Order: sequence, then structure tokens, then C-alpha cells
Amino acid sequence: MTDLDSRVDALRKAGRFAEAANLCLQEGEPERASELFAAVWDWPRAIQTAEDAGLFALAYRHALAAEDRGALGRLLAILPDHPEQAIAAATAAELKGRVMDAARLREAAGEVAEAAELFVQAGELFDAARCYESVGDYRTAGMLYERRIREDPTDGEAALRLGRILAHFGRYDHAVRALQVAEQDSERRDDALELMVACFDALKMNEAAAACLDRLRARDRSLPVRVPDYLEQVFGDPRGLAGLSKGEEASQLLAGRYRILHSLGAGATGRVLLAHDGFYDREVAVKVLSIGSGAQGRDAYARFAREARVAAGLEHPNVIHVFEFNPDGPFLVMEHMAGGTLADRLDEGMLPLATVEHVALSTLRGLEAVHRRGVIHRDLKPANIFFGDTGDVKIGDFGVAHLQDLGATLTGALLGTLAYMAPEQITGSQRPRAATDLYAFGCILYLLLTGELPIPGPDFVTQHLERVPAPVSQVRPSLGDRFDAVAHKLLSKELEKRPQSVEEVRIALSALDWTDPEENVLDRLVEMEQGSAPSVPPRPSSIPATPDRYSVVEIRDSGGFVARDELLGRMVRIEACDEERARWLMQLGQADHPHLQAIFDIDQAMDRCVLEEPQGVPMTRATMSNEERAKVRAEVGTALASLHSAGVVHGEVRMSSVRVGAGRATLLLPSKPSAGTKANDLEALEHL
Repeated sequence: MTDLDSRVDALRKAGRFAEAANLCLQEGEPERASELFAAVWDWPRAIQTAEDAGLFALAYRHALAAEDRGALGRLLAILPDHPEQAIAAATAAELKGRVMDAARLREAAGEVAEAAELFVQAGELFDAARCYESVGDYRTAGMLYERRIREDPTDGEAALRLGRILAHFGRYDHAVRALQVAEQDSERRDDALELMVACFDALKMNEAAAACLDRLRARDRSLPVRVPDYLEQVFGDPRGLAGLSKGEEASQLLAGRYRILHSLGAGATGRVLLAHDGFYDREVAVKVLSIGSGAQGRDAYARFAREARVAAGLEHPNVIHVFEFNPDGPFLVMEHMAGGTLADRLDEGMLPLATVEHVALSTLRGLEAVHRRGVIHRDLKPANIFFGDTGDVKIGDFGVAHLQDLGATLTGALLGTLAYMAPEQITGSQRPRAATDLYAFGCILYLLLTGELPIPGPDFVTQHLERVPAPVSQVRPSLGDRFDAVAHKLLSKELEKRPQSVEEVRIALSALDWTDPEENVLDRLVEMEQGSAPSVPPRPSSIPATPDRYSVVEIRDSGGFVARDELLGRMVRIEACDEERARWLMQLGQADHPHLQAIFDIDQAMDRCVLEEPQGVPMTRATMSNEERAKVRAEVGTALASLHSAGVVHGEVRMSSVRVGAGRATLLLPSKPSAGTKANDLEALEHL
């Protein structure tokens, strides 16, 4: 028995539990202290002690015992970001009969099938069906949706989902009945009619299909008049669902739903295919996975499957959205990033420093979101950093590195991975942590800044373990030494000496000067060639002005215009900006937030500002379920909270000021200062 054990035992025997708990706190044992407070029913201190130490499952267990509703609500919001603790908390919730809490916690932790069973116990049939659908058990999901509709014949979302499942299995007549229910829901009407056209056509009920198309065209006259033309536009085949389910394309259909268009590439863990999702009328990337055999293969696959399910529930602007994980394939269905990968862009040469900043900070934001869900990427490299159509940057393929352990040989893809692999991954000496991913990020950042890998190879293994990379300033002297310290820390051989959180790196990089001296020289040369000297000295800017940088796409009535930023490959909004508006935008800029329209540049020399042109459609035109609408409202609420914390009232919160895109809602910036109050904003939010 240690000295601490003896002292704590003596205090307990004397009934001095609070003193024993405080002693444990002083000695760095918060879990023991929390249990001691709980032993004498001092629930507030037991809960707070555990929560302060990050022991959220323990705090939740004490909150259950105390029936502390406030603490329970607070912890239920925190636990989903800590999957392992969420599972422990779910177990405690089940023992206390709090089935709904247990279901939501298990779903957040990636135990979706277990969550589905608990939702059934709680009588939440829609949530149970949704979970079964997400893991590919469409038959069970369909039966639960049917039960839900019998409970509430007005549940349009359940009816629409049931219709899709029935159409998926070729039961077009039953699908039509469900879709007719969904059509009565104004928010689902167009989606229901779209699929009804296809179902009636598959049933050879031509007049009924045409009637459904007419109801669609009553709201959108741009749609084709003929059913075959409409089916080709929506499903890529004039035969619609019937064409997808049979004929020469049958061999190209995955899970009876995804029509393969062509291959996007192959790697150590499988093939990536471009496919058309006929139900949602979108292009998707399908990764068909290759797994090994034996116990090792099963274990690695089980770990990957769990992380894939967690990823499927993660929505962040800088993380590729996983739509579906099909365990029978096995394959992943993800959003298709049409802009290619960072590796593709690096093959074309070095990127401007402004682009490097954009890529680095976007990658860190995505990595931070993944880490919050308890997932370590393990295979961060340029080939796993993707660009969208408008220059948005997202990370993908997290967790796939598990599967690379299954191969006995070093394939080309694995050699590519070795260039970015942390020493502890190579030796297997320590379990990968956040700092493991940050080492890989350090390799990428070094490559972006210098054009060279910090570990050049070919003997990557020995060099990662022994070689100290040259400072960034030595490889690219024009940058000076501003990046040396952060790169050196990221590439530390010892895991403990690296930054331990993404936030630490993001703050460090955000504080640096990203002005590119080489670009400033080029700008001055361009001005001289045009016969005009700069009226003011060049000033630092994360977005340097170049004569041909912006290509006008659309001129707005307000005098501004939408343009394509050729440097960063994204759409922007450029508007007039006098001194008064510049001051207003600078104030708004203090509330920078993922769901708030971004301010890219305020160029007072040219009396203009460059703003984000968010993807998606105005909320007035978006078709959403109640769940999706609640999600949008929550995202707008977080943007408003950021504005309010910066001392700004929006004053223009309405559906037309919210842009709804794939995986993200964006609140447009207010046009001018408002005389309203925070309460006015929150009231307007409730009416969205």
C-alpha cells in the first residue's frame, strides 16, 4: 500500500471523505477524488471533478445517480465527441433505463446497429429505421418505416425513405403507395414526384408517369416535357429504374443502386470508381475495398468498419462526406471531389504561398474535426487531400491505413505512404495519436513550402528514424526563418515533443506572415510593364492581387459580380467597398466561423472587397426534411453566437440570407450595421 493509499484510507475511516478527495486531487488522481465525493453523495463536486478531468463517462454516471438534468443534458452534448467514453456512458444509461440516451450515445460512437435496437426499444421507429438504413440493412429499415407510417400517416420523411427502399428492390407498385403519402408533405413533394415518375414508368403506367412529371413542371418549367427525356436527365438512362436494374448495365450496378461510370484510380486498399446515384441524382465516388484473409485481416477490417461508420456520421466542410458504408461489398460511398487531389496539383509545380496557407489551414480544420470524434487518420498525404469544384479543401480516406497492414509487400501506394509516416508508425512502438497525424502534416507542409520532402528517400524507414530535416529557410531562403520553428516541432522524432493538438498548430500557423516576397516582386514587375508604378508601397496580403486573377462569371444588379478566383480555384463575390464598409467588414471579420460567409480580402486601394460565394441554394429553395432543417437552424445558430460574441447583431436573419449546400449551411453577412438586438436575431432564427 502506497503512502497516498494509507492516508486516504485513514481519512475515509474517520469519515473525512471530502479531505480524502481533495488529497487525491492534489496528488493528481481526479477519478479517485470524484468517486470519494460520490461516496458521500456530494454529487455536484463528484460531477464537476470528473468533468474537469475530461472523465465525461464517469461524470455522466454520477449525474445519473444524482438525477441532475442540467448535467445530463450538458454531458450528452459533450460525449459524442469522445466515442470510447460515449460507449461507457451508454452502458450506464441502459442500466438506469434511459434507453433514448443510450441509443443516441451508441450511434454517436459508431455502434449504429446497437443504437438501432435501442431506438426500437424506446419506440422511436424512425430513428431505428434510419440507423438500419445507414448500415445497409434495408429490409429491416423498410419494415420499421412501414410501422412508423401506420403510427403517423403524415410522416412524409418516413414515407419518402420507404419509397426509395422499395424502389431499390424493384417493388415499384408498393413504392408508389409510399411516395403518394410523401407527396402530401410540401417539403418532400418534389423528391417524391421525381421517384414516382420513374416507378410508374417502370410499371408501364405511362399516363401516370406523365401526370407526375406535369406536377413537377408546374413548379419548374425548365424540366423536360417527355418522360424518357426526364428519366435520362435524372437517372442517366431514358429507361429510368428499369434500365438500371437490367440489361447490359446490370454488371455495372453496385448494390442495385450505383451505376458505375468509370474508374478514378486504384491503390493498396482497393479501387475508386465514379458512379451515378440514381436515387439522389448525384455523382459519387465509390471505394471498393480489398481486405486480407485470416484473423489479422478480420481484426483490421473490424477496426476500419467502426471508423467508417463514425466517419459516415461526421459532417464538416473540410472532411469528405461518407454517404454510406456497405459492409457486404465492402465499399464506401463518398462525395465526389471533382477538383482532384493535392498530389495532382503538386505534379504541376509549386503552389502560391496564399494557396499553401489555404490548403494547410483547411487540412488542419478537417483533421481537428476527425480527431474530436476519436479517429486518427494514420495515412495523411497529398493523395488524401482533395479539392472541390470551387477550391474547397477536404481530407478523406481516414482509417483506411488499417487495411494497409494486411499486405506483406511494399506496394507503390505504401511506399508513397512511407514518405509521410511517423517514426512510431514505422516501428510500431507506440499507438498512433493526434501527434502521429501532425508528423504527416509536417511532411506535407514542408513539401508545400519548399517543393521537397523533408525525408527524401529512398530509404524512408532509416531516414524517418534518424535524419533531421534541413530548416525550411535553408531550402527556400526567400521565406526567411518564419516557418522553421513550427516545421521543426512538427517533424520531431519523439511523439511527445510534437504539438499534441491540431488547435496548437492551427493557432501557430495563423499567427505567421504568409506574404510571399517572390510574388510581390512579380506584382511590381507586372505594374512596371503596364507603365504604372504602384501608388502605395506593397502591403502584406494573404490574397495578392494579379491582373488576371478573377474571371467574371455573373454581373449582379447591385454592381458587384460573381467571379472565379483562378489562383485558388474557387467562386467568390466581389463588391464595392468604401472606408465605412471596410470598417464594418473588419468588425464582422472578428466573428470568423465555418457557417458564416467568409471575408477573403478587403482591398481599400481598389475600393473593393472579396467575399465567399457559398455553395448551394437559398433556404427558400432548399427541399429539406425536418431533421435537415433543424440541422441548418443549429448551424446558423452557431454562426450567430460567433457574431454576438464579437459584439455584432446580424439584423437580417431570414431564409433568403441562408445558403444551404452539401454538408454545410452558410449565413450570409449582413449588408449594414443593425439597430436590432441579439434577442431579435434569436427570434428570427426560431422562424427559419
